[in-house]
Amino acid sequence: MEHRVVYLDCYDGITAPLLLGALFDIGLDLNALKKAMAALSLPAHTITSQKQDAPVSGRSARLALDAPEKAVPWRLADTPALLPPGTLKELVRQPVLSMVKHIAQTTSKLQKLPIEDVSLPDITTLLWLIALTLGLDMLNVDENYVSPLPMATGSRQGPHGWEPLLLPEALEMLIRVEAVWYSTPDNKQVSLEGAAFLSELASFEPVNFSVTQVGYGCVPGKSASDGGQSLRLCLGNLSPSSRRAPQPAPSPVQTTLEQAESETDWVTVLETNIDNMSGELLGGLLDHLLELGALDVSYTPMQMKKNRPATLIRVIAPPELGEQLAMSLLRETTTLGVRFQHMQRLKARREPRTIQTSFGPMLVKVKYLGEQLISASPEYEECARVARERNIPLADVYEVARSEVQTLIIGSRKKT
Repeated sequence: MEHRVVYLDCYDGITAPLLLGALFDIGLDLNALKKAMAALSLPAHTITSQKQDAPVSGRSARLALDAPEKAVPWRLADTPALLPPGTLKELVRQPVLSMVKHIAQTTSKLQKLPIEDVSLPDITTLLWLIALTLGLDMLNVDENYVSPLPMATGSRQGPHGWEPLLLPEALEMLIRVEAVWYSTPDNKQVSLEGAAFLSELASFEPVNFSVTQVGYGCVPGKSASDGGQSLRLCLGNLSPSSRRAPQPAPSPVQTTLEQAESETDWVTVLETNIDNMSGELLGGLLDHLLELGALDVSYTPMQMKKNRPATLIRVIAPPELGEQLAMSLLRETTTLGVRFQHMQRLKARREPRTIQTSFGPMLVKVKYLGEQLISASPEYEECARVARERNIPLADVYEVARSEVQTLIIGSRKKT
């Protein structure tokens, strides 16, 4: 199944108008976006887009409040109340809330304000974030990748005096996700909205994909010196066969595995950090995720900020169940976000086999590489059944069964 991806070539930086303009240029329906935005209980606003011929051929995007003179400061802590569950798809709503949280946390840190007191002059930033996330969802984009970003050097006159060309809040958010930068003396902008978007919905990892469409978002002007800027957006497909990065020459171990005809498949790995749920709830969550079809669920103790003990939840799932399990984590835990990535998995072939033991027939799990039997182990449930039926310690049953299974392996190897 093809995996739809976007690659953002940010040679002039990234701002919300540049990114939304590029989405319009590859086919995002302006009227559909307006309709979706109008359904939200947010201040009246207008979204427009125009064809541009400079600095490249593309589209511009503009979003503005209908009555800016009536705008009041937007208190970021109030955002969840503005977007209660049900107002947007959770795969749109949750990333938007996370972006707002990133802005609030970095602003609180840099301005030394309580996070509940952080505010921006108006709500336009939230409108941009919603429009961008909705636009990607409407285009059925699965993942976003981004080029290295320009770190403009120098300063400019801001509303409160001279400030760096690269906003401290934008840099702080992108440090958290290990963004890749290159320095430049040119006035290339990474805006607050652009940084928030990248910190939540984009990856700086290299990617292999086939390009199906290219769009450009533009700020009108002939060149960067007179305000002209652009961003290139490449839309493409990432299939399992093309997802692998170029590999070095195979090692002896890799060659052995290939000769053994080991199997490969793709899985989705979900992760989230929890620091405020009880062990009882986490135990029930594990059972529920497995019932929904997760291949594996693990909990790892960890330490978070302010020295809080926490738990890293990691779920391995079939790709087709990734979204369902991510939504379950969002619904049934206290987390505000779930990280996910698609990974290729190398598997040994396994099959159940019933063997005769001193306890009678028992089911064991046999592991193969190609046709070579590598190992086998008794199934826990079988050992527990025998222990109950014969009223003997489980450890004794397991040791006897394991010893007799090893005899099976040795005999099989001698035959080959």
